Amino acid sequence: MATSNKRKRDAAWYMTRIEAAENYRDRTYKERWTRYYKIWRNMVDQLKDRDTGKVIKDRSNISIPMAFTMLETILPRLVETLFAARPYVRLRGVPINVMDYRANKETKPWEDAAKKMEVLLDYQMNVPMDIQDEFISGLKTCCLYGTTVAYTGWRYTERTRIRRELQPVMSDDPDPLTGEPMPMLDDDGFTPIQDWQPIQETTVDYDDPEVKFMDLGLFFVDPNAEDIDDARFCGHVAYLSKEELQRMADDDDDMKLEWKKIPKLSAKNKARDYRMNAIGLPNVDDANLEQEADDNLFEVHFYWEDDRQVIIINRTYLAKDAGNPFWHKKKPYDKDVYCDDPGNFYGVGVMESIYDLQQELNTERNQRIDYRSYSMRRMFKVRRGAVLDRKQLKWRQGGIIELDKMDDLAVLDAVDSGVTTSFNQEQTIRKDAQDATGAQDVVMGSSGAKETATTTMSKDNNASVRFKMIISSLEKKLLVAISRKMIQLNQQYIDDIRLLPLFDKDDAEWPEISPEEIQGEFFLTPAGSSVEPIANKEAYKQRMVELYNIASKDPFYQQFPLKRRAFLEKIFEAYDIQDTDELLPTDAELSGQIQQQAVMQFIQTLPPDIGQALMSFVQGGGQPAPQGVPPEGGMPAAGGGANTALMQEQGLQMQGAGV
Repeated sequence: MATSNKRKRDAAWYMTRIEAAENYRDRTYKERWTRYYKIWRNMVDQLKDRDTGKVIKDRSNISIPMAFTMLETILPRLVETLFAARPYVRLRGVPINVMDYRANKETKPWEDAAKKMEVLLDYQMNVPMDIQDEFISGLKTCCLYGTTVAYTGWRYTERTRIRRELQPVMSDDPDPLTGEPMPMLDDDGFTPIQDWQPIQETTVDYDDPEVKFMDLGLFFVDPNAEDIDDARFCGHVAYLSKEELQRMADDDDDMKLEWKKIPKLSAKNKARDYRMNAIGLPNVDDANLEQEADDNLFEVHFYWEDDRQVIIINRTYLAKDAGNPFWHKKKPYDKDVYCDDPGNFYGVGVMESIYDLQQELNTERNQRIDYRSYSMRRMFKVRRGAVLDRKQLKWRQGGIIELDKMDDLAVLDAVDSGVTTSFNQEQTIRKDAQDATGAQDVVMGSSGAKETATTTMSKDNNASVRFKMIISSLEKKLLVAISRKMIQLNQQYIDDIRLLPLFDKDDAEWPEISPEEIQGEFFLTPAGSSVEPIANKEAYKQRMVELYNIASKDPFYQQFPLKRRAFLEKIFEAYDIQDTDELLPTDAELSGQIQQQAVMQFIQTLPPDIGQALMSFVQGGGQPAPQGVPPEGGMPAAGGGANTALMQEQGLQMQGAGV
C-alpha cells in the first residue's frame, strides 16, 4: 500500500488535480472576467460587417467610462473605511484556560502580550510592507471580478551592500613572520592610521510576514469548494527565475532541485497575456523581440492542502512534497467576495451587475453620434433626366449648383428620430447603474441641483447600509483573517529580540519585543471607521458635543468624574477615535484624583492655621493645590461655604475627565 500511494503522489498525480481546477476556472469564468476587464479599461471590439467581415469605419464606436467611474468611486470608500484608524486591528488577550485566569487575574499577562503583538502587527503592516496598498489592488480585483484571494506567508531575503567604514590603512609590506598585511602607523609608531574605506557586507533585507493578493487567472482551487477552508486543495502559479528557485531551495531542506531533470521550457504568464490581447496590447515577447526575458523564467505551481505543501516546476518536476511548514496548519490563503453567490466559490462584482447597462449606454451614445453624422450628410431629390453635375452636390463654402429648372433638385430633410429624448434615456441608464451598485451621486460627491436635503440623506443612508455589509465582510474575512495568520507566523518565526523604530516617537520610546512576550491567544477586532452616512455622522458629532457641554455644567454630573470620562469616550468614538485608552485617565489615575479632591475638601473645613500646615505638607509631597485655593496665606473661613463650593466645582472641571 505504501508503494502504491507513493507511485500515485508524483508530479502527474498532482497536475491532474491542478489542471482539472484550472480547466473548470477557465471554462466557466475566463471569458466573463475578460469582458469585465475590457469595460473597466473602457475598450470595445471593432465593428465588422457580418457578411464580409471587414471593419466598419464610418460608424461611431466609442465607450463611455461609466463602469470605470462606478468602480473607482466605490473602491476608495471601501479602502478608506477599512484603514480609517490605526492600529487597523485591535487585540485583546485571552487566558489559556480557567486555571491560567485564576492564577494570573491580578497581573493579566495576556493583556501585556496583546499590547506587544498589537504594536508589532501595526509596525509590520506599515513599515516593512504597506498593507493598505496591497488592499487597494486586492479590493479592485474584488470589485472587478467579484472575488479576491490573499496569500499570507513569511519572506526572508538578504542582500549584499557596500558602505564606507573607518578601517586601518594597510601597508604594502607584509609582516615578515606571518606574511599578513600590516597596518600603517602614525608618527608615534603605535597608533594605526585609519581612513574611510568601502566594505562589502550581507544584511537582512526582509524578515517579516508577506501579504499578496492573487491574480485570479493564476489561482486554482478545488472545483467543489465554496471556501478556502472546505477546499481539498488550492494554490497558485508563479513565474520565477533560476536564482529565485535556488534561493528557495537553499532555505528549505525539503525542496530539492536537480536542474538536469527540469525541462527547459519558455514560461509565460498566460493570464496576463490573455488580458493584454483582449484590449489590443502585445504580449511580452511581442514587445521585446530582442530581449527574450521570459525564456529565463520557470512556471512554478504551489499546491497546498491543510497538511501538505507541494512545488512543481514546469508541470513535470516535483521539487517538493512535504508537510505544511506553517504551525497554524492551514492553507495560507484567505478569500472574500463582493456579493456572495451561495454555493459557489466565486462571487458577483460591480462590473457584472452593470455590464448590460454599460453596453446599452454605449449603444445610445453611438446611435446619437451616428444620427448627427448622417443628418449632416444631406440627401437630394433629382428629377430623372435633369442635366446636373453630381460633383456639384458636395457641400462646399460658397458653392453653386447649376439647374435648368428649379424643380430639378430638392433637398431631403433629415427625419426627426427624437434625438433630444434619447438624453433622458441615458439618464435612466445611469440611474439604473447607480441603483445596482449603490454609488449614488451623493457618494460620488455630487447631488442634483433641485434635490432636497431629505432626498440626499435618504440616498446616502441607502448606499451606506449596502457598503456597511460589504465592509463588514471584508473586515472579518480578509483583514482580521490575514492579521490572525500574521500573528501565528510571528509566533513561529520571530526567535530574537526585535527593536521597532517608530519614527513618529522619540527613540527612547521605541519598543523592544521578545519572542516570549508575544505568545498566547488573542481576540481580534477591526478598528476601521463605522460606515455611516456622512451627513448623519456630522449631525451626530454635533449633537454629542452639545449634549456634553450641557451635562458637564450640571452640578450633579460634576460630582462623578467616572461618568464624565465614559461620556467623553463616546465623543471620541463619534469622531472615529478608537484608541481612547491613551487619551483618557485610567481608573487608577482617576481614583487618585478623586482621593486628592476629597483631601482638599477636608482641609478646607479645618481652621486656617491647621489647614495651612496640612496644605504645606500636601504640597511638599508633590500634590497640586486645588483650583481656587491659594498656596500661601490664610485659608478661607469655614463660613465661606458658597465660595468654597464654587472653587471645588472649578477644580472638578479642570481635573475630571480631562476637561
